[in-house]
Amino acid sequence: MPDWNPAQYLKFERDRNKPIADLLSHVQLDTPARIIDIGCGPGNSTGFVARRWPNAELIGLDSSAAMLEKARQTLPDVQWLEHDATQNLSSLGSFDLVFSNATLQWLPDHARVLPNWFGLLNPGGMLAVQLPHNFNNPVHLALHDMAETWGLAPSSSRFHPVSFYYDILAALTDEFELWTTIYYHVMRSHEDIVEWYKGTGLRPYLEQLSEPNQTAFLADILAQIKQCYPVQANGNILFDFERLFFVAKHIA
Repeated sequence: MPDWNPAQYLKFERDRNKPIADLLSHVQLDTPARIIDIGCGPGNSTGFVARRWPNAELIGLDSSAAMLEKARQTLPDVQWLEHDATQNLSSLGSFDLVFSNATLQWLPDHARVLPNWFGLLNPGGMLAVQLPHNFNNPVHLALHDMAETWGLAPSSSRFHPVSFYYDILAALTDEFELWTTIYYHVMRSHEDIVEWYKGTGLRPYLEQLSEPNQTAFLADILAQIKQCYPVQANGNILFDFERLFFVAKHIA
């Protein structure tokens, strides 16, 4: 499978960073000594963590070599590890904060992965996770329908209702919270929404197509998006995107 493209992902860095800041605002830790950012990507989330706790030992973990190379260029003092986040991470030791932004949706078996991540915590430590919760978003539905029309294999991204994550967390600790937020990203064109998804949700479909067919597939997606999102009075597009957050504390 082709690697992730950091430049494509970071085209909308300002908008992608908003959920990172919101998740961090719910992490009630003063001076965590060890932190791991699981699914760190190009290091934009890790940068937020590093600025808040500059004295902490910080590990950024991702399965993408290209993303990690970009991260190393940005934050050379962080320890970067190429690793599968679904595997046993106990050899890395324990942590005061296990942080993961927009990664879990790409991993299988959340009911197994989340307890494993929680098991990395020191007493008093926190697990903090954000993932898209947009399975009813018009773009997501359009991608699913268009993939079926083109005979493409479905995306490997996983979505579950809030109640699914509640049950997992409630079995781990009594101190946790869950919430969702809808972000309204202002796009200058419908094409910008396509560009947004080319960095994430479109990847599993485009990888199945030759280059000429990719162009045709993207044209079909763009036509669908134009039907879903009206143009505002000033010419911009309001692109709504719901995300799910949760934080959980390891009770000492």
